[in-house]
Amino acid sequence: MMNKYANSLSIQALLIFLGSAFLYIITMLPDLGFTDSGELAATCSTLGIAHPTGYPLYTILGFIITKILPFSPVYSLNLFAALCTAASAGIMFVIIREILEKLYGKLTIHLVISAGTSLTFATAATVWSQASGLEVYSLQLVLINLSLLIFLKAVWLNQNTHLWILWGFLIGLSFTNHGTTILLAPAMLFGYFYDWKDNKFHINKQKWIQLSSIIIPFLIGLSLWLYLPIRSSQDPIFNWGEVHRNWDKFIYHAMGKQYQVWMFKKGTSAINFPILWKLLPANFAWIGLIPVVLGIYSIWKKSKGLFFFLILLISGNLFYSLQYQIHDIDTYFLTCFIALFVFFAIGLHVLLNNRQQFVWLVMIFPIINVGLNWTTNNHQNDKTVPAYTALMTSSMEKNAVIISSQWDYFCSAFWYKQSVEHYRPDIILIEQELLRRTWYPHFLVKMYPELYKSKQKIEIYNQELEKFEQDQEYSAVELQSRYEQLINSWIDQSIESGRPVYITAEVLQQEPKVAALYEKIPQGLAFKLVKPKANGMPFLPLSAHNMDITYFAASIKNRKGHLYDGIKQMAANQILNMAQYAWMTSRIKEATEFLQKAERIDPKNRILLQLKQAIENNPNGVVQKP
Repeated sequence: MMNKYANSLSIQALLIFLGSAFLYIITMLPDLGFTDSGELAATCSTLGIAHPTGYPLYTILGFIITKILPFSPVYSLNLFAALCTAASAGIMFVIIREILEKLYGKLTIHLVISAGTSLTFATAATVWSQASGLEVYSLQLVLINLSLLIFLKAVWLNQNTHLWILWGFLIGLSFTNHGTTILLAPAMLFGYFYDWKDNKFHINKQKWIQLSSIIIPFLIGLSLWLYLPIRSSQDPIFNWGEVHRNWDKFIYHAMGKQYQVWMFKKGTSAINFPILWKLLPANFAWIGLIPVVLGIYSIWKKSKGLFFFLILLISGNLFYSLQYQIHDIDTYFLTCFIALFVFFAIGLHVLLNNRQQFVWLVMIFPIINVGLNWTTNNHQNDKTVPAYTALMTSSMEKNAVIISSQWDYFCSAFWYKQSVEHYRPDIILIEQELLRRTWYPHFLVKMYPELYKSKQKIEIYNQELEKFEQDQEYSAVELQSRYEQLINSWIDQSIESGRPVYITAEVLQQEPKVAALYEKIPQGLAFKLVKPKANGMPFLPLSAHNMDITYFAASIKNRKGHLYDGIKQMAANQILNMAQYAWMTSRIKEATEFLQKAERIDPKNRILLQLKQAIENNPNGVVQKP
């Protein structure tokens, strides 16, 4: 009978997985997304070292996925994200089914409640977004849900050593994917020492002996961290941090110490809490918050142990995530939402236990969620980042050098496009902000040997930069001076050797002493550096005059979010710079065409309206064509 039930449960969970996977696959990104998407795709494709914290588990699994699936690496990794998120929904079904039957026994309505809860979870805004494109959080969802399921079964069965060994291994493995695994600790420590039969908290010798038996499987899972120094020592193409150099470099990278400046900053919780509050309706279909509240009250009455376990899951998660000052904070609330979905299911049980004829109404929650979240999470035709990358490079001459810090929109994506798809191999990309890390100059000269002409500048810069990384006494003024000298050296040598050099707007804004001796002429989505003329502004052909923005404008249309707003504004502003340059060099027809292009991308752009008015007031331009 038990085998029949287990098989039935597996089939039911599989159906949840398949339904969720179908939704995710038809709405996932067809290509690269924002921020780390390109870098992670490149790292997985080449089996390298990713940005901190290194993500060894994700990198290894991603590498395998890119080799066994018959698609492009980036599509395969997007598919992997979709399948991982769908798997987490299937596991959520099992978690809910197990909890309901533990609390209330086997009831027919539990199948529908578990299915409705897991599908509401699958269509929740924050969960669904993990399935849209490659990132480490989709895999973390699987690991968290699986760890919770095995942990709860282990504490309920108490003496099942095999479950404890498996749980220890999974927790160790989870740490090699994402450090937020530590946020499970308060709840799991409580749950481990709590006597679920007597409803008392016990710390005894037997518990400590059992805990010691978990240490070895935990360390086996954790040992995957060895991938970082071992693979780093082999000098792969992407070797972020070069962690094999010494213990400090490894710890700095694996612990993500560079992100600690954003943690526990005063006032952060006041910023993040409204974000969390705004996310709740989009994750629980608005009316789903009613059974959540009812579930919290009901479980307090029914099981104090489970109540405190779930509350500690939530509080442990929020203690950290509310104090972490980053833009994409949404994903850090996932553990909190997982616990709330358990309350949600229990609330549904209380509402429907004596109204079983209405149990199918629980399916209204995932339907509402799909309606609420479809527009935001439907990325089937979203090629915003690849289109922007193509626009950026299309106006660059052969053998160009581009200096940029547009990691979210361009640099990360170009890493993948150039190294894996061999797109524009002639271009040299210098990521301005990464140059503040000692590993990056070595990466640059490995990728682009021509940059080694500035060997002396690289060495003296790295000497001072090493002091900064090692928390030794250093001169901030001297470090900044050497930083500027190194970039300017690359600019000078590139131009002298016949390479055109381009620089993006944000670099010019942040680093006024970089390229200070050159004129900056708008060309496409960057500025071309040219030697100044004695008699006025250089007159360059408008190489981007025929740039086709159709693809980019279609991808960006009606999309919301700070990254979409940012890339839209960035593209429109640079096209407006070209409009202004065309106007100032008396090419009014071209200036008008650029204005029209900018308007298609960002019709409410403030600079657009001002420049339109300026051109209308002075249609002859400022500088006449020579």
